[in-house]
Amino acid sequence: MDEQAFANKILAIFISLGILGYALVLKHKAQSWVSPGVIFSIFWFLVTFLPLTIVFNAPINPWSVLFIAICVFIFGLPGFSSALRTPLVNNIETKKNTQENYSGAFLSLSFFTIQLITILCILINLSIQGLSLSEFFSDVSGTANYYLNLRYSGKIESNIFLQLGGLLNYTGVCIGGLILGNKQGNLKRASILLLSFLPAILYMIMYADKGTLFLSAAFFYGGIIINRLRKGDTALTNKSTNKILILTLPILLIALTSSFIARGIDARDTGLLLSKLGYYFSSYALAHLYAFSDWFSSYNSESSVKIYEHSEDLTLGFSTFMAIFRAFGDLRPIPEGYYNEYFQYKDILKTNIFTMFRGTIQDFGIIGTFLYMLITGTIFNIAYITLLTARNPVVSVAIYICGIGYIYTSFMLSIMVWNSIFVLLITLTFMLYINELYQNIQAKKLHPANLSPQNSTHSLKNLHKPKFWNAISKDDRMSD
Repeated sequence: MDEQAFANKILAIFISLGILGYALVLKHKAQSWVSPGVIFSIFWFLVTFLPLTIVFNAPINPWSVLFIAICVFIFGLPGFSSALRTPLVNNIETKKNTQENYSGAFLSLSFFTIQLITILCILINLSIQGLSLSEFFSDVSGTANYYLNLRYSGKIESNIFLQLGGLLNYTGVCIGGLILGNKQGNLKRASILLLSFLPAILYMIMYADKGTLFLSAAFFYGGIIINRLRKGDTALTNKSTNKILILTLPILLIALTSSFIARGIDARDTGLLLSKLGYYFSSYALAHLYAFSDWFSSYNSESSVKIYEHSEDLTLGFSTFMAIFRAFGDLRPIPEGYYNEYFQYKDILKTNIFTMFRGTIQDFGIIGTFLYMLITGTIFNIAYITLLTARNPVVSVAIYICGIGYIYTSFMLSIMVWNSIFVLLITLTFMLYINELYQNIQAKKLHPANLSPQNSTHSLKNLHKPKFWNAISKDDRMSD
């Protein structure tokens, strides 16, 4: 690494640290670690700082990191313009019916039903693709590699079970996150945790599909945040969440390793296995920043490792809202994986993941991207404020959880290239609305004399009055 490359890397690291500093300022303003701007800032600190430091010798354009930092700054701006402290106090004083919101029989029964149907859909689809369950158990990696080849060659036979399984899984895992915190007993909590991720783990092992598992984890975490937030807990993590992470991380790593092995690694050669696994892990988790940096340099007519094609015309939303364009009949072809250019740095990493910012720049230009970040930041911030101020929020819950998915996928591409996010928003809103109706009916049965249609929501609040505390002072930390 020459002096200029070293200086660029150090500058990029300082910019990344600036994103962390911005997250701390936002947290101080919002008095919460779980406002959208804070989560987005912390996430982008991690997905810039870790690649910059772990793969230190890889070249970086610091101005690409600065561009990302500006986008993060603009996304978080609505958190400054809104007085979030008052809604947070109101949240603590009005959300005394939390125990009833997500602990009722309707959501629990819906969760178990949805996840079991999802697993059934996975098995039926496997059969439709010409694979049996016995073949899977006798040769796990071979079956996954076979399915992966079908997927990359475009020979997957489309069917309703394939589509339905994916859509139901995301809805189920969101509900799992919402109800987990209200369940008593380790067995109940463990069964919810296992069933929340079992379909996604099967997707990873059977289909060599990593994305579903980690996006499911993001949605699940969003549900957990909602449940804790309605109890006045605004910490980003706590002891319970840490326990879940400790329990699930080894399982996720094993499943992820199995998915990589399914790509054809000879597991009998230990040296080759470790080398390939390191290559795959680096490519999947660390390469996105360097790929975007190289593309950003090319876009601005600077020196780049690869030569990229740049259209003079903006694509006006296609790369960001592809699912909507497809719904209206836009069938323009796109490569498998969305981009056919692969950025590679030596034998350390290789990827065609360029972050969502490549898509937004192609769609709207640099200034348009800034405006897009302001609009999306405003939408998620409004949803967050509604969570704090509404007694029984429904739509804002679904938007906030989808926002966590938006944040997670931003290091890859826009989450709105998939129609599943729009279906999730609709189905989750519907399920929460039905749950609210169910809670009102149950409340009428318990207190028929005191509960009229006009004051059902108000009376529901008084069914359960747990102690509450001032989260403003106690949550001035990331974990307890």
